[in-house]
Amino acid sequence: MKTKRNRATKKELKMGTEAQGELKRVLSFWDVFFIAVGQIIGAGVIALTGVAIGMTGPSVTIAYFGAALLVLIASSLYMMAGATLPSIGAFYVWPARLCNGWLGSIVLMLILLASITLGLYGSSFGLYLNPLFPVLSANMWGVVAIVIFFVANLFGLNLASKVQMALVVVLISALAVYAGFAMPDLQAANLTPMFPKGVVGFLTAIFLLKFATGGAYLIVVLGGEMKNPQRDIPLVLIISTLSVAVIYGFVALASVGVIPWEKMINQPLTVAGKAFLPGWAFMYFLIAGAGLAICTTLNAQFIQLPRNFIVASWDNLIPKWMGRVNKYGAPHFILIAMLIIGVVPLLAGLDIGSIARAATISATLPGFILYWAITRIPKKFPEEYKNSLFKFNRFWIWVFFTLSQISMLIGVILLSRGLSKLVLGTLLTWIVFSIAYYPLRRSFLRRKGIDLDALTSDPAVMKMT
Repeated sequence: MKTKRNRATKKELKMGTEAQGELKRVLSFWDVFFIAVGQIIGAGVIALTGVAIGMTGPSVTIAYFGAALLVLIASSLYMMAGATLPSIGAFYVWPARLCNGWLGSIVLMLILLASITLGLYGSSFGLYLNPLFPVLSANMWGVVAIVIFFVANLFGLNLASKVQMALVVVLISALAVYAGFAMPDLQAANLTPMFPKGVVGFLTAIFLLKFATGGAYLIVVLGGEMKNPQRDIPLVLIISTLSVAVIYGFVALASVGVIPWEKMINQPLTVAGKAFLPGWAFMYFLIAGAGLAICTTLNAQFIQLPRNFIVASWDNLIPKWMGRVNKYGAPHFILIAMLIIGVVPLLAGLDIGSIARAATISATLPGFILYWAITRIPKKFPEEYKNSLFKFNRFWIWVFFTLSQISMLIGVILLSRGLSKLVLGTLLTWIVFSIAYYPLRRSFLRRKGIDLDALTSDPAVMKMT
């Protein structure tokens, strides 16, 4: 029986190795950079800037740079891991290979719940477009957006990344229009007092704006499809985060410098925009700025999320057929699953706002496991760690680990405030499922003579570079 199981396991390992060859290294530095920028710039800058102004007043411009610094500190270990062990589907691969398959499975299932946010992004996009083009409802515009990016990603990563690049260029131009029209009308009197709510208010705003400034770290899941991941992952994380912080800083300055900052408390950017943008510019900002900010995040999700599930299918953690790719190298079955998850709630007219909060927390929780896994790199892969272009000594690894855990814990606490029983119940139920899935799957495969522990510990996927 043991011999039969070993034979079946070796066959699965060989099939997984062969499947890796179907994904090509097509992403250049600029491809990855625009994917990262599109992931960072989302609806957060439109909605959260006004909230942060209420916390810290005109110093919101400085708070964005503080938030970017906090994001980079929290992402330091991702940079090191990406430069040392670049992998396809790194969020699943790192905990599975550096710790064990069970932890990798938990991360994967939590990511699956987080994919519900696709519907939220679609619905949010529809809310911007529906008042301008009422021919479709907000939800139906959301469905249109999700279908468009689904189709673009069906034609492979190369096309999807080029679509992302074009969208980000237009998006940045819209934010530049917003900030540019405001500059001649800035009033110094509106920028005082700079810190009306003191140090506490300023620090609170920094932690809030971390949500609007983060996201670039998600590019690590594309490591196996980058042309030079050891160099590009840390460079893109740093440059994209700081670049967006500069853009956000000018946008925030425009929001508090033209009209009294008190009028912008808890208000979207459109409130300030009406004071200095001509009609055509306001319309352009609304569609190309607010609308595309959501679209670039939506497209980035379609690009990044499937990679974790592709590798899980190679490991047989999920059925192998789910990870198959078409002639363009696109994981069509996984993309179809994402399409269904995104559009069904919108077509059914469901209120997904509350469930999306659970999904957002679910997307944060894997970080606690991922950071722990990354601390094991020097021990588990000493040669790769020694030769890495970007690494820290053990002292700084643990410093960044501690700071990252604290940062995430604060983020989870902020997200959890005022959770309804429905949201809490959904989240806890899914966490229990995430914990139970791996033992159940392992037992199922064992009856077929397949050793799931052996498959999820195979280091070959970590050494594709």
